[in-house]
Amino acid sequence: MTSSPTPASQTMLAAELERIVELERVIRAAQAEQLRRIEAARVLAADVDGVTDASTPVDREFATRSFVAELATTLVVHEATAGRLIADAHRLAGELSATLDALQAGSIGVGHVRSMLEVAVSLPAASLTGFEAAALERAERETPSAFRRRIRRLRERMHPEPLAARHRRAREERRVCLEPAEDGMAWLSLHLEAERGVAIMARLDALADARVAEPSIPTHPAPTHPATFSGEQSPNLSPSTSPTTSLGPRTRAQLVLDIAADLLLGREPASDADSAPLGVVRPHVYVTVPVLTLLGRTDESAELDGYGPIDAETARRLAAHAPSFQRILTHPETGAYLSYGRNTYRVPADLAGYLRVRDGGCRFPGCSRRAAGCDLDHTRDWAAGGATRHDNLAHLCRKHHRLKHHTEWRMSQMPSGDIRWTSPAGLVHVTTPDQPFDPVVPALADPADASAPADAPVTESDPEPPWAVQRPESSSGVPPAGVVAA
Repeated sequence: MTSSPTPASQTMLAAELERIVELERVIRAAQAEQLRRIEAARVLAADVDGVTDASTPVDREFATRSFVAELATTLVVHEATAGRLIADAHRLAGELSATLDALQAGSIGVGHVRSMLEVAVSLPAASLTGFEAAALERAERETPSAFRRRIRRLRERMHPEPLAARHRRAREERRVCLEPAEDGMAWLSLHLEAERGVAIMARLDALADARVAEPSIPTHPAPTHPATFSGEQSPNLSPSTSPTTSLGPRTRAQLVLDIAADLLLGREPASDADSAPLGVVRPHVYVTVPVLTLLGRTDESAELDGYGPIDAETARRLAAHAPSFQRILTHPETGAYLSYGRNTYRVPADLAGYLRVRDGGCRFPGCSRRAAGCDLDHTRDWAAGGATRHDNLAHLCRKHHRLKHHTEWRMSQMPSGDIRWTSPAGLVHVTTPDQPFDPVVPALADPADASAPADAPVTESDPEPPWAVQRPESSSGVPPAGVVAA
């Protein structure tokens, strides 16, 4: 039996809780002030970029992109995050100003604000003021989840547009997303219509039921209920159920996942994963594997393009099923050129392969677009005398490629492979290569003055785009060198 608390302890506890509440009010007020400052900075950035009422839509668009990049690099966040902050600040300073005032006063938190922004997004202006006032009436006494449930029902009552019409518009946002996770795993998400999502789960449940019911597989008694289309999880979907299959013990959740992956990869559901780890799919996937790892002499991790480190066993298994290998520059004796000087604008295949591994992705600060989806850009423009060489080329996604040419963002390369970016506000940001190859001594003779070999393989590179602005840029030159084995 516990002893009764002393009055002094109760008083101290109450005081600590009051301090916590006061700190929460300060935090909420600071968050509101940050949003106001972001909106003020957006207006100033437009003035810096020379945007006026007479500016064209294209000029306005690039000014917006430039400020998104400015805020993202300043806060060291993804541009999508910065873009949301800017859009939220603009809405809260305008059409949802009462919500921002409530956050400033500390009566609601960021969770309430986020729900308000998301639920009110498609309400017409005529309904917005009344909706906001009704939503905030009880917000101070509600948790964010309870607040969201209530205002969703409120939105349906107040929205003048039928749900069917809104659903048709929402369907335009359907997509698949891949998000890397830790320890060689990833999340694959589908944003789709609710009815298709429910149908997919019902189909996976039915296939899992059929799999565990096979007489050759010792397992718990299989259920006899058919797959339903109710959206409810099957009662036998418990992770504690561990059927034994040809692949060894698996939980039901693991079995359902394996079936889904097999179907997407074009394999027989729940088949032997070692027979073909990627099923019938033969994409051009870049896996950088240390030579000794490939030979089985070490267990040094490899790099999967678009993800990151993978274990040696997985890398060897992928290599065993690869239809072919693409040689990537790993040593001077390969004969690959690091420079083609002014002989060609197009980037030859061996140099492009080297750059793809070196950069890993778009070299703009914070951008996560992989190199396979990027342009190879001449840091110093080709039209301004820039050469086709490793220290004047870098991967930029199409968005940041256009940003470089249309705004006051400036870039230059350093001998280390780092890229120095200067923003319109004068702030400097440095990005480092994904794989900074070390130079080998002695270095290769500079082939910039030599003609490219007649049989040099050439890969298509985006031609100088019609929207490119021809202007000189600084470029740090360094004699090309070989690189050590990857």
